[in-house]
Amino acid sequence: MQIIKTIGLCGAIAVVAVGSVFAQIDATRYVPATAPRTMVLSGRDDAFRDYVTRGEGRAAYEKIKRDFDREYLDMPFPDEPLTYGDPEPKVRDQVKADFWRGAQDVCGRVSGVAEAAALIWKVTGEEKYLAKAKAFLLAEAEWSLDASGWEHGPRPGATGISYNDEAHFRLWRKLPLVYDQIRDQFTPDERTRIIAHYKTRGEQSVAFIKKSDTHNLRYNSLAVIPKSHPVRFMPMTGLTALALWDEVPESKAWWEFAYQFYATQFPPWGGDDGGWAEGVAYWRGVMEHAAFQDQLLAMGDPSAYASKFWRNTPYFQVYNVQPYRHTQFGDLSNAGRFNLEPVVAELMYHLARVQQNGYLVTYAGLCTDARETPAEKGLEGLDRIYPTSAEFLIRNFIAAQSPLPNPTPLAELPPNRYFADVGWVSMHSALGHPEDDIHATFISSPYGSISHSHAHQNAFVLNAYGENLAITGAYREWHNSPHHAGWTRLTKSKNAILIDDEGQKPEDQESQGKITRFEESARAVWSTGDATKAYALMQPKGQVQRVTRDFVFVDQRYVIIRDVVKLNMPGKFTFLLHSVNQITWNEADTTALIQADHATLTTKLLTNEGDFTGRVQDHADVPVDPSYVNGTAANYHTTGRWDEQSHLLAEVKVKRNEHVLYAVLWPEREGLPAKPLQVELSADGTLTICRPDGKNDRVRIENSQLTIK
Repeated sequence: MQIIKTIGLCGAIAVVAVGSVFAQIDATRYVPATAPRTMVLSGRDDAFRDYVTRGEGRAAYEKIKRDFDREYLDMPFPDEPLTYGDPEPKVRDQVKADFWRGAQDVCGRVSGVAEAAALIWKVTGEEKYLAKAKAFLLAEAEWSLDASGWEHGPRPGATGISYNDEAHFRLWRKLPLVYDQIRDQFTPDERTRIIAHYKTRGEQSVAFIKKSDTHNLRYNSLAVIPKSHPVRFMPMTGLTALALWDEVPESKAWWEFAYQFYATQFPPWGGDDGGWAEGVAYWRGVMEHAAFQDQLLAMGDPSAYASKFWRNTPYFQVYNVQPYRHTQFGDLSNAGRFNLEPVVAELMYHLARVQQNGYLVTYAGLCTDARETPAEKGLEGLDRIYPTSAEFLIRNFIAAQSPLPNPTPLAELPPNRYFADVGWVSMHSALGHPEDDIHATFISSPYGSISHSHAHQNAFVLNAYGENLAITGAYREWHNSPHHAGWTRLTKSKNAILIDDEGQKPEDQESQGKITRFEESARAVWSTGDATKAYALMQPKGQVQRVTRDFVFVDQRYVIIRDVVKLNMPGKFTFLLHSVNQITWNEADTTALIQADHATLTTKLLTNEGDFTGRVQDHADVPVDPSYVNGTAANYHTTGRWDEQSHLLAEVKVKRNEHVLYAVLWPEREGLPAKPLQVELSADGTLTICRPDGKNDRVRIENSQLTIK
């Protein structure tokens, strides 16, 4: 017999003063005395040339040069993108999304070609590469930064940050750094033209960031609400400042702004545990922030990668992202399913060197994605994608002085991890062995449903034996598309619950949850989420008294859920379950079955309050845009498909003031369990579970005690 007694953990985000080496170092102390101050720093040309011609960077460099010579050396400078109507994201439709992405692609190619040309010139000294880089920088400097008058039809200015911040981002994060490498090759008149353009673009960029109050953000806090794009634009603010250090007086203030941001405010989306509230896909933005850390590393600044966040954030991927494609919380690209991508694996190898962490080497080695790694990719498909292969070449050059550590088995890590900074709990039966692993992620986040988060408090996803079984709805053709706003963002698309057909409030910082318990024992890991606040926002004032969910992973084999809802007036309760595979619902024994190619999930629902009535819906309430389903959307690429999904809505027939519902979820490898899952619920809330593996458990979940016999 096993009894666990717990005291609830505080799930609120704390506003903390970050004490670290950052606060003790002057922002300018490690700034190089002479240019170039970015990419290949002054005095490092010979070392870089040796790295790419005889060292570890040779293969990547040769592919970059091969692709450049074949595809881009004779590429004419493209026409300037033009405005396409109202740029407000909330009114963006499929046609505008095509133009919006198209402008990003043009800008990505412009900056990528200039970057590659400059680096090849530094290695070969051949004039044709220098000429290409110079021509692209000079031509882009003629582009307009004023999109006013867009109401009257297409006109220049579409790459300014106030019109298309993503297009601006793809130019500004690279071009000043390219200039930093070749500035001495321009005439005084050419430098004057370029610097005038960069000064204006830089001032507009910093003003855009500060308009969102980014300079007042707090570490791991919603005291000031972070905005996704301005936060992502902070690394380039610092790097462009260094690149323009000698020519733009304002650049020193830009550097101070960025340096202090990373010293005391970053990340607003997470904290010491390494979590990222926007989810695993937008965690990839960490690669952008890592560029700032790499700059510090190159300059010899000891604050590089020194914080607890940087030491722990790789584990947010390790524990939440499998090598195979599956759903996870937050907005996802690639047709709503995510996996360990080659670009993330490459970053893991980099972080493994910097941190001398063998676990990250092992995790990176699990990548089975057929897409090429950045080192193998060369310049193929140069468009809006970042970081580019050339960026990884520089990044790996900076870290090349550190050896790649030997791999360390992931099985040596704890199987479960609580990211308290963002309210994510990840549980595994065989971490590091995806074909054997049962993996669940449970969320109740103090970050609410803002930015790229959804109304998903107290929801879960469950993967097992290489299959994506219980999913979260995550399709997003473009941000705030009808499907994204009318389905993906909503609680109804999650493995959660509804109260009187209503979920949690989307796009609201107050739509919060909190993890109040994370306890591990010999037989179970037990987590509790409280989503009362999130559900109350969509109900009459005072109606919602309690909405909690206990999530118990027993023997690393199966899951038990207890939902408790207390209402002021009687209300209806609906349990939600979603799958990419067809869900079969047997109302007679209140059991749902999900069958994938190599695994099944049996879910048994129980309550002492009455019977269930269930229905399986084979479509989302708002369909995905047909051009994405058909693969005809312009400027959009995916390795996945926009399949219809299956959605179970199981409703307790009787309206009550208090609902207590149990679900027992049994994943099975390769087909149906040998024996059926049988569960009985007694009046006192004890579950008697006849497991398909022949074992029997008696489980009772109370507010402060879990008993397993």
